[in-house]
This record gives sequence, C-alpha cells and structure tokens, in this order.
Amino acid sequence: MSKDFLEDEEQEFHLQDYIRRCLRYWYLFPVFVVLALTIAFFYLQITQPVYSAKTTLLIKDEEKGLGGSQGDMLSELSNQFGGNKLVENEVEILKSQTLMEQVVKDLGLEVGYSSKDGLKTIDLYGISPIIVKPEVITNYGLAEPMTIHLVDSLRFRFNDEDSSHFFGQRFNNAWGAFIVTKGKISKFDDVNVNFGHIINLAQGMLARLSVQQPNIKSTVIELTYEDISIQRGKDVLNKLLDVYVQSSLSDKNNEASNTLKFIETRLGLITGELGDVEKDVESYKTTKGITDISAESQLFLENIKENDAKLNEVNTQISILESVDKYIKNAGEGAVAPATYMINDPVLISLLTKFNELELQRERYARTTTLNNPLLQTINTQLDGTRQAIRENVQNLRRGMDVTKQNLQGINTKFSAGLRSIPQKEREFVGIKRQQSIKENLYLYLLQKREETALMYASTVTDSRLIDAPISTYNPIKPKRPFIWAGSLAAGIIIPLILINLIFLLNNTVQNREEIEKTTHASILGEIGQMKTAKGDPGEDAIIKMTSRSAVAEQFRALRTNLQYLGDGSCRTLMFTSSIGGEGKSFVSINLAASLAYSDKRVLLIGLDLRKPTLHERLQVPNQYGVSNCLIGQGKPSDFIQTTIIHPKFDVLTSGPIPPNPSELLSNGRLPLLLKELRNEYDYILIDSPPYGLVTDSSLIAEHVDATLYLVRFNYTLVDHLKRIGELQRAKRFSNLSVIFNGVNYGAGYGYGYGYGGYGYGYYGDDKENKVQGIGYRLRKMVGKA
Repeated sequence: MSKDFLEDEEQEFHLQDYIRRCLRYWYLFPVFVVLALTIAFFYLQITQPVYSAKTTLLIKDEEKGLGGSQGDMLSELSNQFGGNKLVENEVEILKSQTLMEQVVKDLGLEVGYSSKDGLKTIDLYGISPIIVKPEVITNYGLAEPMTIHLVDSLRFRFNDEDSSHFFGQRFNNAWGAFIVTKGKISKFDDVNVNFGHIINLAQGMLARLSVQQPNIKSTVIELTYEDISIQRGKDVLNKLLDVYVQSSLSDKNNEASNTLKFIETRLGLITGELGDVEKDVESYKTTKGITDISAESQLFLENIKENDAKLNEVNTQISILESVDKYIKNAGEGAVAPATYMINDPVLISLLTKFNELELQRERYARTTTLNNPLLQTINTQLDGTRQAIRENVQNLRRGMDVTKQNLQGINTKFSAGLRSIPQKEREFVGIKRQQSIKENLYLYLLQKREETALMYASTVTDSRLIDAPISTYNPIKPKRPFIWAGSLAAGIIIPLILINLIFLLNNTVQNREEIEKTTHASILGEIGQMKTAKGDPGEDAIIKMTSRSAVAEQFRALRTNLQYLGDGSCRTLMFTSSIGGEGKSFVSINLAASLAYSDKRVLLIGLDLRKPTLHERLQVPNQYGVSNCLIGQGKPSDFIQTTIIHPKFDVLTSGPIPPNPSELLSNGRLPLLLKELRNEYDYILIDSPPYGLVTDSSLIAEHVDATLYLVRFNYTLVDHLKRIGELQRAKRFSNLSVIFNGVNYGAGYGYGYGYGGYGYGYYGDDKENKVQGIGYRLRKMVGKA
C-alpha cells in the first residue's frame, strides 16, 4: 500500500471516537465551568458599572435653502454622499482637546474621589464628604492616590498618620500644596483622593466621547459620553456644550469688537478737535465783537460748508482706505479691523467681509488642527487671494478719491477767492465756524455708527441649538451581565475542549485499534483492557484469577481461543515482544499461560529476557538457575524448570543469572535444541523476550518460534513505533506476526495499573534511575502521554 494512501486513512475523522476520547476528561468541564463562573462573579463585583449620557445638538446652516432650484446638482450630490462640511467641522471642534481641557478645569475633574465598599469601588463624584482644592500637585501626587480618614465632623487624618487635622487648613506634603474643606454628608469615612493631569484626563475623556451625525442629510449631531457616574456624565456634556457655545460666540463677536475699538479711537480724536474749534469760536467772537453775519456771507458760507463737508468725507474715505490697507498688510499680528460701515464701495465691503470670515475660520482651525492640515492651507490660500484683491480695490478707490479731492480743493480755492471781498473779521469768523460745523457732523456720524455696532454685538447668537438636554441611561451599558455570564459559561466549556485537543495534539501514543490496523496492516489477535491493582504493587495482584468472570479474564480466554487461528493452527511456540519496555509482555505472557493451563494444557513460560528479568519476581520463584545455565551447557532444562503456584500445569523456566553477553549466548546454537526438547513435553511454550525496539535478542529468538505476539499498549506505545511493526510485517522478519492491544481504556471511569515494574527508554540503567524516572512517568501519564 502506498504512503499517500496511508496518510489519507490516518486523516479520517470519527465523531463518536472523538467524543469518547473527550469523555475521558469529563471532570475538566465542571471544574472549569465552576472556575469561570466564580471569576465572572468576582469580576462583576469588582468592576464599576458604566452609564451612557446622550444629548443632541442642531447646527444651524444659514445657507441652507438659498438659491433653491438654482443650486448646483453636483454640489448636492457631494453633500449627500460626502457629508456636510459644516457639520464635520463642528464635530471636530466638539472633539478638540482644548474644549475638553476647559471642561476639566471648570468641573474640577482633576481631583477624583472614591471609596471602598467591600469588593466594589464607589465613585464619590458630587457626594464626597471632603473637597480638596489643589494649588500645586507633585509628580508623586499624580502617580499615587492619597487617603483621607474622617475622624469626626471637624477633623481628619492623612493616610496612616496618627495626628489629625482640621478642615479649611492649607497643607504641604509629598502630594503637593492644597486645602481640604468639608463636603457633603456621606456614609463613607475613608476617601481615596486621585490627582490627575489635565491633559491626560482630557485625552481619556475624549476617548469615552462619541460625536456622530445620525443622518448624513441633516445637521443634527448626537453626543454620547460614557462614565461610571451618572451625574458626571450629564455634567460633562452640559459643560462641553457651554464651552462650545462660548467659543463660537467669541469668534463671531471678534469683528464687532474690533469695529467698536476703531470707532472709539476716532471719537476720542474728533471730540478733542471739536472742543478746540468751539473754544476758537468763542475766543474770536469775544475778541472781534462779532454778533451776526450778512446774508451774502451766510450763503457763501453754506456753499463753502457743503464743499468742505464733501472734502472732509473724501478725507475720511481716504483715511479709511489707509486703515484698510494697513489692516491688510498687518493682518494676523493683532491689527484692528476697520469699520466696514463707513465704506461706501460695495465691492470693498464684500471683500473685507469675506476676508474677516476667512480670518476667523483660520483662527478657529489653527486652535484645533495642525499647520499641515489641508483645510487650513486652503483657507490661507483664499486669504492671500482676497488680500490681493482688496489691495487692488483700495488702490483704485484711492486714485479716484485723490482726483475728487483735487476737484474739491479747486472749488475751495474759488470760494476762498470770493471770500476776500468779505471783511477780514467776517471771513475769519466764517472759517472758524465752518470747522466747528464739520467736526460736529463727523462726531454725530461716529456716535450713530457706534450704537449700530453695539446693537449688532449685543444681538449676536450662536450657530447651534440644543435639541435634547443630556440624559443618562437607567441601566449600565457595561459590563453586560448576561453576556458575562454566558461568556464565562462558554469559556468553562471551550477552555477544557482546547486543553483536551491540546492534549490530543501533544499525545503521540496509540489511542485506538484503528491506528494499529491502518499503520501496521497486521492482524490484532486480541485486546486486553485495563486492570485495577492495589497501588500498583507487583505479585499476585498482577495475575488474574482465571476462574473469575471479570472482563479482563474473559479477554484472556478469547485470546487463548484465538491462538488456534495463528498461522495454520499449529503454532505452539510463541514469543512475546514489544517496541519498548513497559508495554505488558510479562503481564500478558503470565496470564495467557495461566489461561492455557486452566484449559488443561501443559504450558511452559520461558524468561528469555536475559538483560532485565522480572518473571521470577511476579511468580515469586527463585532465579538462581535458569535458561542461561542451559544455554551455556551447565545442565538439562528439567533441572531448572519450576512449578508455579498458579496451576500445576503451569511451569516456568526463569532467566537465571544475568550473563555478560546475552546476544552471543542466544546465538550459540543451543536455543533451537532446547526448544526442540521442550516441545516434546509441553503443549505450549511461551517466551518472554526483551523489547525488539531496544535490543536484537528478539530477532535471534524469532528464528526458532512458530509465531510472534507483538504487544502494543494503549496510551503508552508511540505511534511511530507502529511503523516499525508495519515494516516487520511487510519484510516478514517475524513468522506469523500478530498484535495484542494491551491496557485498553474502554471508558472514562476506569482506573488502570498493572502492578509490574515498567520498562523504559533507560532499559539498561540501574534501578535507582528507573525509580526517579517513575515520577516523571506518572506526570506524563496524567496528560495521557507516557
């Protein structure tokens, strides 16, 4: 049979056999189930429950709906499948480190309070009997918790200190500098105080914060926060929304604030100039004695006043254009934004409005993103383009204003020439009065713009609206008790299965009859089950009472019956061998000989294991003389054959003194003559030989026997040893080779022990070494691998 075919057969899977093998380790399942459920119980007792707080927020989209059907279809598709950029930006702002750090500071979360209640740890947020106000916290304080023990309503102790302190005092110790005040009435007297770093706390809180957009087509944001404290979860969401709104309002009021600063500056200058002009009028009238002006002078004055007003307006516009140009050049360096209300050009107003919006966006993103963020780089590019457009527009307007100014100055020159015809006093008075009127008009104009800007500043509203206030779940979301119990129960079943399969994988010994048949292709003459003995002691416990009706006794009777099918049915000289020691050669040969004797057959058991004989110990007979004496010609077999106490027809020829050269002794030619002589006196001759896998003695003996019975022991013989039996079978090295499957475990509830000394790989070692190896053998046997 080919090697590939053998491998295919070895890979067959039998479910019933697999279940039967698993049931041998049935005791692992209740042990691990109880252990897993116990661990689950303590886990649920120790683990603090986690609750979820949730709130929803609407982000107002001012551009939503504008344009109607004129909107770009591609833009709508982009929003539908790519998300709303406005909402995505606000989501990132809500998840920013800066906002969460402000939440930690405002709520005082850098100090945590907890207490022990049995196995559980109770978080004391909002119900702590003490309040710690930190000033400076050391690295040791950040790493180690501090315990405060309440002595009474006025005093407390730190950690294991004996001295007590009063509330309200300032303390300096290894944790830092802080003040301890009295908190709320609580049943907990021992409080653990944990100091945390604001940055680390904010990062941990952000990890428990979820900001999502439930519907991609809407601008509603859902915020979810997980915490072991129900109240703290809601407080964090409330404070986060407050900080977010304040940050948004601060950005929107920035432009109005800059405009108010500009107007206030101009008002201060105009107020001073107006006061100086009024003093000049009063002084001139007093000095010159002027009380009225002629109708002609009055008309002339009105024309000059109108022209001067236009000229002043032009100068104001030029001043505004200069401030705009200065603002554009120094934007981003603390420059004050110009007043857009005093600019008449709609294009410039539009550009300035766009520039201010972009500048505000850039400042907002600069606080929450890195410099390499593509969105920030895009805004910077738009700012540069808008700045260039503003400067070009300002230059064009400035050229126009310069031309207008020149024209107005020319008109003024004409009016001044006309005034020369007016008496000097009156002309000087008109000049002073004209300056007063101009300053008054400008002063009133600035007052009006200031009120308008202040009204806009006061009416600024946020771009978001709270839909649902933060609410928390009634039941904890973690740990999920049903899943923990179910998981622990599953683990209690799966872990033993894994261990059992691991044992199967590591176990390279023979486990069933099919393995023997598939690998060796030799016939199995019989199976011998496990036999219980008293603590494994050698002697009579290793010999079965053949008159009993035990299962093992019946198996030996069946084996005795199957001997007639060996070869042509005339096999009377049988050799017992195995791959290694400890597979049951002596045990099987003794009990088979006893079974044959009880069937009225004369049986002789020969101990040809000349290296480590054990038959005389098991049968309790002397071993001073034996077969080794016969092989060296010191006497006849009848001189050394002994009768056993098991049955009168059961004789034994022990090995005798251990020779120094067993192999040479077996091959000196006397063995076939010995067997020929003994065949005439006995119906069956059974030979207990050394293991074939360790020495060559069995090969020498096999040449003179009728059949060879090869012992394979359950859960002991290595699978690789079966290949050697297959090679012997194919090469016909042993005549009439058959296998006896020994020590078979037919169920999970049977004990096992032969009670005879085992062979091992250290077959030729001394007895002391074998006793030491016996401990290792027992340990290997526990996992099913000897």
